[in-house]
Amino acid sequence: MRHTFHNTDHMFLNMSHNQISDPASFPITLQQVKEWTRVKVNTSDAELSGLIQAATGSAESIMNRPIINRSYTQTMDFLPSIIQLQEVKVQSVTSITYLDTDGIQQTLAADQYRIDFGSLYKRASIEPAHSITWPNVRNVSGSVIITYVAGFGEDLNDVPADVQQAIAYLVGHYYDTRDIVGENKMIPETSNDILLRHRAYAL
Repeated sequence: MRHTFHNTDHMFLNMSHNQISDPASFPITLQQVKEWTRVKVNTSDAELSGLIQAATGSAESIMNRPIINRSYTQTMDFLPSIIQLQEVKVQSVTSITYLDTDGIQQTLAADQYRIDFGSLYKRASIEPAHSITWPNVRNVSGSVIITYVAGFGEDLNDVPADVQQAIAYLVGHYYDTRDIVGENKMIPETSNDILLRHRAYAL
């Protein structure tokens, strides 16, 4: 997805942001779903896995954040004084690459920048390390690519318990209403309330 922002450098920054890897696991197990909901134990694991995937997607949409870690790329046309990453709960920055003025791809050394990892609710940012100036970048679209990892953690053990509970409620709701369309498909109030507590905003 490509966006255009006006930033403190008084230039328009064209930016695209894409997920490039899938999470390694679901944020909740099949066994947890079977224990926490009224879903019948003899329901096929494949069907429940599909419902968990759907419920996870709904939860991430409500919270405006990834749950299990995954990798993203953020592509920009130049290096602004402060780079704001689009996801919250950034775990690490894998690399920052750019095209130099000769059009050759270079990788910024990790000691050339500092990362403010933000918080559970605040986006991370990157700026030059002390006494460092960003290098000159070729004036072409997409000349800067930042690759990073964001999420609560590597696996379900890093996911807040109430988020897991909310997803379990969603799975049960989707199971009960899988043959129904319309308003009954709406997010249950209990799940919605829990997930909104973890919603990330652009701060």
